[in-house]
Amino acid sequence: MNEESFFKDFDAHRWDFTVVDEDDEEKPVLQVGLVATFYLVDAYLPIRRKHIAEAFELYCKHFGEKLVWGYMGSEKIIKQDFCPQAMNSCLSYIQSDGSADSASFMWSSQQGFEYPGNYMFEAILPVEWFERIHSALSTIRFYLPIDELKGDGRERFHDLMRGMCNILRPLHGTAGLGIQNSYEIQNYQHVEYELMEDYRGIDLTLLIANDTWRTGYTNLNWYTFIAHHWVSKLGTTADLLEQLNDVRIGVLPYEWGTIFRAGDWPALGKASVDPRPELYVMVNEVLKPLRVSNIGSLHYGSIAGEVRLNERTSNQWMRRFDLPKDTPKRQPSPQYRRISAAEQQQLNASRQMFDGFLGQATEDKSQQ
Repeated sequence: MNEESFFKDFDAHRWDFTVVDEDDEEKPVLQVGLVATFYLVDAYLPIRRKHIAEAFELYCKHFGEKLVWGYMGSEKIIKQDFCPQAMNSCLSYIQSDGSADSASFMWSSQQGFEYPGNYMFEAILPVEWFERIHSALSTIRFYLPIDELKGDGRERFHDLMRGMCNILRPLHGTAGLGIQNSYEIQNYQHVEYELMEDYRGIDLTLLIANDTWRTGYTNLNWYTFIAHHWVSKLGTTADLLEQLNDVRIGVLPYEWGTIFRAGDWPALGKASVDPRPELYVMVNEVLKPLRVSNIGSLHYGSIAGEVRLNERTSNQWMRRFDLPKDTPKRQPSPQYRRISAAEQQQLNASRQMFDGFLGQATEDKSQQ
């Protein structure tokens, strides 16, 4: 897949990915775009709060001019327009004492809580005692429009993800196609359910994490990042490259963990066409020993007879890339198989020999 084919495919389904307000068709209440989510532990520590401030500053460096409005506060929310002064105030607020106070904030390219912004950065950071007693996780999440991948945007997004992972040091998280919702999420959960049924490559992330999410990762997307002490249970980087023997899959170690990228472009996973995207399945088969055993319920359940996710269907969705039992192990495709170090050395030697032969032939010809 290349840029042209990806956007052609995405644009063909763009209408399905946008749900607008009944009273104003110019304002989406739910949409699909790029969503990155990071689940952190011990984010009440001063050094971790400093890292979160650095991550927000990095987002603002790239997209701060898109932000117009947001809030800061946990028990008392202060809503305000976004400006350089608000950004500096937020950076100071993030680094407040996490042992004494929780913190939460959100800045968006859209005014108000009713509609999602194409650009958005938000965080929920529990106070120390709450994390210790309830095993809570801190959550960082941001949105970008899909058009940010155009041109050299894909490389910029890749650099952004590596930068964010190095700064935030997440326990686990994902980035890729996801549902961008507003704070009125309960009103549209039945729409989310239908969208996730039709497009398996679209992720659903939550700001409030289940306490069991400390025991394993919960989502798999285009980018999946997992802390080093979990990934090490699967073996070395060389072991992972041998298992994920396909050059289209990125295995990208960094100081605190490993990023797994399932292909050069995200997959829609249209249920009627490609319900199990090949590269997502390959990454899933290797990583699933690290997956949480029970994700819990991602929705509140039905309130008026409409279908929403419950605990059973949420766990089915989490396992959507699992292969049926007794499926034969996939063999590496010769077309995309990784070249081993020994093979690369042999190729280099052959190339040098061939270059030497051409050089000698050219010298002999010049002497004739």
